[in-house]
Amino acid sequence: MSGYSPDCGVELDAKDNTLIAHWETPQGSTALTLDLSGDGALVRSIAVESGDGNFVDVLRDANPVMVLTVGERDLKKRGGWTIFFDRVDRKPSESGRLNLKLQSVAARSVGRRCFLELDRLEGEAFSGKLRFTLYAGCDLIHVQAIVQTHKDARALLYHSGVTCDPSGNSVSWIGLDDEVHRADAASRDAVPQKVRNRTIALETENGGVAVFPPPHRYFYPLDEAYNLGFTWWGAGFMDRVEEFGVGIRQERLGDRRWIPWFNAPPSTEQKLGVFWLPSRDRGGKLFDRVKAYTNGDKFPVLHGHKTFTSHYHIEHTTRYIEELAKESSDGVPKAVRRPEFVDVFKNAGIQIVHLAEFHNRLGPARRDHRKTLPLLKAMHDECARLSDGELLLLPGEEPNVHLGGHWISFFPRPVMWVLKRAKGKPFIEEHPKYGRVYHVGSAKEVLKMMQLEKGLMWAAHPRIKGSTGYPDRYREEAFFKSDHYLGGAWKAMPADLSRDRLGWRVLDLLDDTSNWGAKKYILGEVDIFEVDLTTEFYAHANVNYLRIDSIPRYGDGWAPVLKALRDGAFFISTGEVLLPRFTVGGKASGETLKLNESGHAKLEAGLTWTFPMAFAEIITGDGEEVHRKRIDLFETGPFGKQTISDTFDLTGKTWVRIEAWDIAANGVISQPVWLD
Repeated sequence: MSGYSPDCGVELDAKDNTLIAHWETPQGSTALTLDLSGDGALVRSIAVESGDGNFVDVLRDANPVMVLTVGERDLKKRGGWTIFFDRVDRKPSESGRLNLKLQSVAARSVGRRCFLELDRLEGEAFSGKLRFTLYAGCDLIHVQAIVQTHKDARALLYHSGVTCDPSGNSVSWIGLDDEVHRADAASRDAVPQKVRNRTIALETENGGVAVFPPPHRYFYPLDEAYNLGFTWWGAGFMDRVEEFGVGIRQERLGDRRWIPWFNAPPSTEQKLGVFWLPSRDRGGKLFDRVKAYTNGDKFPVLHGHKTFTSHYHIEHTTRYIEELAKESSDGVPKAVRRPEFVDVFKNAGIQIVHLAEFHNRLGPARRDHRKTLPLLKAMHDECARLSDGELLLLPGEEPNVHLGGHWISFFPRPVMWVLKRAKGKPFIEEHPKYGRVYHVGSAKEVLKMMQLEKGLMWAAHPRIKGSTGYPDRYREEAFFKSDHYLGGAWKAMPADLSRDRLGWRVLDLLDDTSNWGAKKYILGEVDIFEVDLTTEFYAHANVNYLRIDSIPRYGDGWAPVLKALRDGAFFISTGEVLLPRFTVGGKASGETLKLNESGHAKLEAGLTWTFPMAFAEIITGDGEEVHRKRIDLFETGPFGKQTISDTFDLTGKTWVRIEAWDIAANGVISQPVWLD
């Protein structure tokens, strides 16, 4: 234990093949006892003390379990590892348990956290170590398999949990009906369980242990946010875990569209994590403790900001038109009067939603100049009807015409336009029914329309999917250089569990465009199809916090939303980490700081978080290279706030931004402050 110090806030006691870890938590304190003899269960007990000085075992004689499903990555497709269009599920794959064959145990500490590392974990293709991470002042036990392979072109899924004797215990979860369910922990065959908040719990006589994954990191990118039953309980899980257990799982077939799984390049340390939350509470109170880490799966209110989300192929307009055709009345069809996605967005704390309609079977009609205008009118009318003081629903599309790659359009008011100008049609037509209509036939005309209507456009999923190679290929085009081209959209795609942050593909794009001198920004996109009360929405979501004071009324237009985007007056968040304030030399993101002769400027960044933080990073560029300064946040506990304040030498730099990430790879991303 030469790398360990009790100053970390976790006390260790090792004797007679037993290792006991003890640390303070919001509930009182927790003690984890590991049996290192190799005989019997690894976790002899987890005990919780609730302030009365008495420890009570809430779990005894249990084992962590990890199962890998390993498939083949197609590296011959465009983009190599930067891939979405891969169907790993249709190629050969194998599932196997990672087995602990204990050879050594090491304890080390950094800041206010302690790492217990057990070597060796062995599987057919991957091997490594088992790690328990304990955070002073935090009630979480972070269990990870740290593994790697030397084989190339591998993609993986992982499934995890805890096994024990089920006698006298029960299993609980929150169902899709939002009620707590409980069942006897009988040794039934293991099956998937659809739950809220991605959490399942094992309840014992004295309390319980909730088991849940990192809320966003565990979910590789898909077109659909279906709830696929991401937890399990029972015996014989995947025919690989004979014992009774509870845990988390991924569905091998995904949403049965494009199924990319997680990248696993050779010799990279894949960190396969799950959280245990032991407590003397059970049922709803236990789940409330879990939900606190994601603010109840809700993006929190932040003073001076409004939440904005983009890129949804919900296709409400399609359903509206189809239902209207079934009814003879002129009113809104009953089936679409109150679509469930409205409540999903409101429940998630989202205030402004930007759609991307006509991406399905109505796509050809949208491209037909004879059929397109009624479709747009229906979308505009439905957005107006469904908007209120809490939610602003805004029309938008992924038109993918004339520019190259895939892109998103956004206007500050309803605009009628035809995607492909028919022969003989003028650029602008004053239509007797629909008013001004634009007929565009080139990138030049797209830009002209954006200029006249004060609109914005940006690359959807840049450098991947249908935007592979973009926006790089048109960086010298007039439309890209204009103020009406915003930049690109950020999403955690592809997924790689060896990375300590999400969405590096688009973070690299932001750095590149900043070094090009283009003054572009990235905004978070979600890029999914169906959204209803059964979907696992929060796991796939991110949000943009815009610096605006109020939600615009639909009838007044929403120019303030576009202005905040164009001005870089926003940050991206997964929800758990927020950035209420970020300035350099007193200038906020999107603004320009004129450096003094010394080239020094003070950076201030106010952070708030739920999970303990991992690190922040100050990123700068000089027009050619990107420079990074990492700030470790190992002293942080859960549910905290901190202001990073320091003076930096920015001589020769042209921009600066900040990111911050927690232990579950939840994060926050600023836009750049420009330097002159």
